[in-house]
Amino acid sequence: MYESEIYIRSINDKLPDDVIDDFNQTLNSIESRSILHWSEHCTECSMPLCFTTCDFYSPRIDGKCQRFVKGIEPVKTGKGNYPEILKIYFKKWGVLSSQGNNVLFSKTRYNRSRKWDMAIASFIHALYPAYVKKKFAQKRYSVKKKFIKYHQNNVGLIPDAFVAEIYNPADHLLHINFTIRNEDEKFRQMPFQFRMELKPGYNKEIIPFDEIDKRVQTKLSYRISFTPENIPDTIPLYFGLLEFVKFKNTWKSEKKADKVKCVVWDLDNTLWDGILVEGELEKLKLKEEIKEVLEGIESRGILNSIASKNDFNAAMDAIRHFGLEHFFVFPKISWDPKSIAVKEIALDLNINPNTLLFVDDSAFERAEVQSALPQIRVLDALEYKTILSLEELNVPVTSESKKRKQFYLEDSARKEKSTSFKGEYFDFIRLSNINLEILFLNKDNFSRVYELTQRTNQMNFSGNRYHEEDIEKIADNPDLDSYVLRCTDNFGDYGIIGFAIVKKSENRLIDLMFSCRIQSKRVEHAFMTFCLNKYLKYGDFLVTYTLTEKNKYSAQVFNDFNFETVSVQGNIQNLIFPMHKEAPNDNIITISYKQ
Repeated sequence: MYESEIYIRSINDKLPDDVIDDFNQTLNSIESRSILHWSEHCTECSMPLCFTTCDFYSPRIDGKCQRFVKGIEPVKTGKGNYPEILKIYFKKWGVLSSQGNNVLFSKTRYNRSRKWDMAIASFIHALYPAYVKKKFAQKRYSVKKKFIKYHQNNVGLIPDAFVAEIYNPADHLLHINFTIRNEDEKFRQMPFQFRMELKPGYNKEIIPFDEIDKRVQTKLSYRISFTPENIPDTIPLYFGLLEFVKFKNTWKSEKKADKVKCVVWDLDNTLWDGILVEGELEKLKLKEEIKEVLEGIESRGILNSIASKNDFNAAMDAIRHFGLEHFFVFPKISWDPKSIAVKEIALDLNINPNTLLFVDDSAFERAEVQSALPQIRVLDALEYKTILSLEELNVPVTSESKKRKQFYLEDSARKEKSTSFKGEYFDFIRLSNINLEILFLNKDNFSRVYELTQRTNQMNFSGNRYHEEDIEKIADNPDLDSYVLRCTDNFGDYGIIGFAIVKKSENRLIDLMFSCRIQSKRVEHAFMTFCLNKYLKYGDFLVTYTLTEKNKYSAQVFNDFNFETVSVQGNIQNLIFPMHKEAPNDNIITISYKQ
C-alpha cells in the first residue's frame, strides 16, 4: 500500500501490454505477502525545521514535504488482477520508504486491507476545511505505521524473499539503491544494501530473505528504502510489487547441494523409540547405534541439529537424559511447522537450506518440509543407519573441519553477547578484538584451502572449485600472491576463513572467497584495505570477479570501497580502484601479516 491519504487520484498511463503481464505474473505467483506502507521521504530531512529553512520545501495536504514531482500516482491498468502500480518522478533527495515488517498475510487479507485503506482515503479527501483534512491525513499515516510495528514480532511463515518490481521507461540503464536498516542505533550501522540495475523495460529483483536476515535484525524495528542514483526528475519509475513474499511454488531453480553441511533430526520415533508427550521419560528407548551415527557425522565436520514438535524443556530434559545434548547446535523445538524450524536452523547457521538433510519418521512431516523447501534432502528415520554411507556425507575431513561444531557454538556465544551489548554493533566488533591473520599458501594449509573452495558459495567471488593439485600449482606460481586468511577473537578461533589470489603482473585480485562464518563482521573490508595498502603503490588496483546469484549481495564490499566498473562481459565484472585515491580503513579489525 502507499500514502493514499495524500495521493488518491489515479492516472491513465499506457504501459506496454507485456509489462502489465509481467506485473500480473508476479502477483499470481505469490501465496502470501507482507503489508508495507510506501511513502515519500527525503535523504536530507530534518523535519520540521527544514519546513522553514529548506528552499526545496513544497507542502502536502498534511504539511509534510512533497519529495516527488507529482507525488505518488497510482496507475490504472484495467487488466487481470489489477496489480498496484505506482508512478514516481523523484525530485532531488527524494526517497521511497516504508516502515519494515516481514510478517506475511494472505492475498485475501491484503486485498481486504487495501479496499479498506482506499475507503478511508476517500473519506479523508472529501473532508473540509483543509485543516481538518490535514489532521485526519496525519492520523491515518500514524495508524498505518503503528499497524506495521504492531505485527513486527508475530510468529508466522518465514518469507522466501523480498520482491522489487520496477519498470524503467527510459532507453538507457538507471540505478537505484535498495536499503534495509535497523532503527536501533546499535544495529543501524550494518544495513543490507544492494545497488539495483534498472535496464530499459521491466525489472524484477528477488532478494532471498536469508541474505537480508544475515545483516538486519529482522525481529527488531527497521526501515526499507529505495534511493535513486542520479535519475533526472523528468524520468519516472513505475513500481509494482515491493513486498516480502512467500511463493506458491519454489522460486529457486537451486538444486540440492552436492554435499550436506548439517543433519536435522526429529526426536520421537527418530532419535528414540516412543513419543515424549504420551508417557514418562523412562519409557523412551534410545535408537540402536544412534550415538555412533551422531559421532560419525560430527567427526566429518558435519553438524547435527533438531527440528521437533514437542515442549522445549521436556525435550531438552530427555536429550540430556540420554547424554546427547553436546551433539546438537541451534535445536528448534516448538509446535510450529517443521519447515519453519528447518529454515530457522539454516538462518542461524548462515548456510544454504539446500545443504541440509532432514530425518523424520513421519511421511507427512517430510512432505511438509520438502513442500516448503524443495531443495532440502529428506530421509525416512528407518534408514538412519545408512546415513554415514551416503555420498552426500562423504566430505573432505581436516583438523579444522572436526572443530566446526565448536566454531558454531562460539559464534552462538558471540550472537548472544552482541544482543545483550548496550552499545553500537561496530563498538561490539571492536571490543571483540577480531584479529585477521594473513598467511601465505603452503603445504600446511593446502587441505583446508581445498575444503574451503569446495564448500564456499555465498562469498565466493570466482566460483572456482580447486582440486588439490590446482592449489599446489597456485602456491608454486611466482606471479601469484596467494593468501590464506585466519581469524580469532575474544570468543575463540574461527580457523581458516578465507583465500585470495592476486596476480602481480596485472596488479589484479583474481580470486577471493570467505567462509560465511565471518559475514557481517567487516573481515572482508579489512582484507580489502590490506590489499589496497599493499598494491596501490604499484599502480591502479584491479579486481575481476564472477557475479552470481549467490554472491551478488556479498559483492557489496566493492561498492563500499567505491570501486569503479571498467567493463562487464557476461557475468565477469572488471573493477578498478585508482592509485591516487586513499584506501578506506574503518579500523575495526586488526591485521597480522608477516612478509
